[in-house]
Amino acid sequence: MSLRLPNRALVPVVVLAVLGGVVATFIVARPPSSADTPSLVRPKLANRAPVKKPAPLQKVKAKPAAKAPVKKPVVKAAAKPAPVVPVTPIPRAVPAKPVADESGLPRVLKAALADNRVVVVGLYDPDAAVDEMAVAEARAGAKAAGAGFVALNVSAESQSRPLLVLLGALENPGVLVYRRPDVLFARIAGFADSETVAQAASNARR
Repeated sequence: MSLRLPNRALVPVVVLAVLGGVVATFIVARPPSSADTPSLVRPKLANRAPVKKPAPLQKVKAKPAAKAPVKKPVVKAAAKPAPVVPVTPIPRAVPAKPVADESGLPRVLKAALADNRVVVVGLYDPDAAVDEMAVAEARAGAKAAGAGFVALNVSAESQSRPLLVLLGALENPGVLVYRRPDVLFARIAGFADSETVAQAASNARR
């Protein structure tokens, strides 16, 4: 058994269906408005301080550790040794050379006789002017005769003493003529010129 609705009851149903389809189509076809679309609200971030970029790392040179001051060793000056005082040795007494040889003649006369066969000795006192002239004449006479010559100072004991011992006395001015080895050939007292002395010396050479 089939059930049928009456035609008048179907009309409002159809009308509602059509209107519903139109409305649905309109709604689907219209783009959603900004009022209808819920907007995404982004939360505002609090103001942040600007982030500073870190400064580039600089190479820091390591400072050398301060060296402890080196204490110099205190050098003490060595004590100066006491100056050595040289000890002066006590000079030994040197025996004086004898002024006369074994024969008793003055050594200066003996040396002259060693070189000459005849020697003329002129005796003088340096304080007497005449004696100087006499010695000069005696020297000239000895040279003329080719004999040796020796001048003896009668005031000097070292020179005259040996002759004083041998002759006992000496005259000044005076002339003695000796012949080798130690012979007294002539003795002239007082002043004698060169000729007299030369003659005496020549006689002693014979």
